[in-house]
Amino acid sequence: MQYSGAQTKPVSGAVLPVIWYLLNLLVMPVIGFVILLWMYVGSSGVNELRRAHTRAALYMSLIGFTLISSGVAISWMFFADVRHFGTFALVWAIALHTGFVLWGMVSLAQAMSDKRPLFPAKWL
Repeated sequence: MQYSGAQTKPVSGAVLPVIWYLLNLLVMPVIGFVILLWMYVGSSGVNELRRAHTRAALYMSLIGFTLISSGVAISWMFFADVRHFGTFALVWAIALHTGFVLWGMVSLAQAMSDKRPLFPAKWL
């Protein structure tokens, strides 16, 4: 017997890469990225929506790491005083990390409603 709220169409699986993206940011940084990379390499046989979310999650992980680490490295070169460097690096990392987590939450909502991620279409 089918319940009134039962899903009638097959699951796209687009939620899984977004969950690993958020786990990469919040709980298991290296393990989450390795699994995202593994999902990206094996994404040729999956449906279009899951492939789009997998690529967007991996690209956002790489962009996030690049922006956060380069901002901290550039501030290390420009600030001679350790106190100013520490303050700037902490604010820089927290602000960017929060932005990437919020993008992941929006992407999770998009994946749960079977929509494409908010990401440039030419990279997906």
